[in-house]
Amino acid sequence: MDLIYEPTGKAAEYSPLALNVYTGGCEHRCSYCYCANGRAWSGTPRVRNLAGLEKEAAKADKQILLSFMSDPYQPCEAIHRNTRRALEILKAARCSVAILTKGGTRCLDDLTMFQSWPNARIKIGATLTFIDPQASLRHEPGAALPIDRLAALKTLHLSGVRTWASIEPVIDPAQSLQIIEASLPFIDGYKVGKLNHRASTTDWAAFGRTAIMMIRQAGKALYVKHDLRAAMPGFEFRPEETDPETMFLPERPKETQHG
Repeated sequence: MDLIYEPTGKAAEYSPLALNVYTGGCEHRCSYCYCANGRAWSGTPRVRNLAGLEKEAAKADKQILLSFMSDPYQPCEAIHRNTRRALEILKAARCSVAILTKGGTRCLDDLTMFQSWPNARIKIGATLTFIDPQASLRHEPGAALPIDRLAALKTLHLSGVRTWASIEPVIDPAQSLQIIEASLPFIDGYKVGKLNHRASTTDWAAFGRTAIMMIRQAGKALYVKHDLRAAMPGFEFRPEETDPETMFLPERPKETQHG
């Protein structure tokens, strides 16, 4: 099985390529995790064997996301450093890399590497769900608290590293809007979705309109996920807001490709 793969379905809205550095479980233990639905999934992740990643990275011209399955900066990363090992390989191959994590300031252990990435083709993102720490602890007991995720994004931004946020799942729309507002000063771009896989009485059109206008007025890049767009009939989206490539990093320049 390839380490770097092409996501399909809804996952393809996030990145053309992806790499999971841990598997089998996640210490964040999020109540809404799609990985735990029908899978053998635990709170104890397994470290993936990265043998062969150098060869795959040499051929990977498009953006690679870390990670869809299991978080790249959960607590065990401080012990295993498998994310760091993968990043060292991807950096040497001059790949374009997007990171998505709920690990907060844990990712700052690799700040120097982020700052020295070839052509700055790396961006670090956080899944932002709640503003209230108690709500976060109920739904994401092992993840970094919201204030810690915001602190990490602010530090990255001030350090010259590109930042982004995933606003999904939206469990409490009011809290999602609050954390968008709190993050606006130091986020370069947003992906906004909704809540899937469970019933909700949320007025998604009202939520979507408010979130989009907040982000537009702040002058930030924005991609609105397909499921949220479908819940907003009649709303006029800008072309870039419906194109997932709006948020993709540039491909590796041809003159620096390997292999």
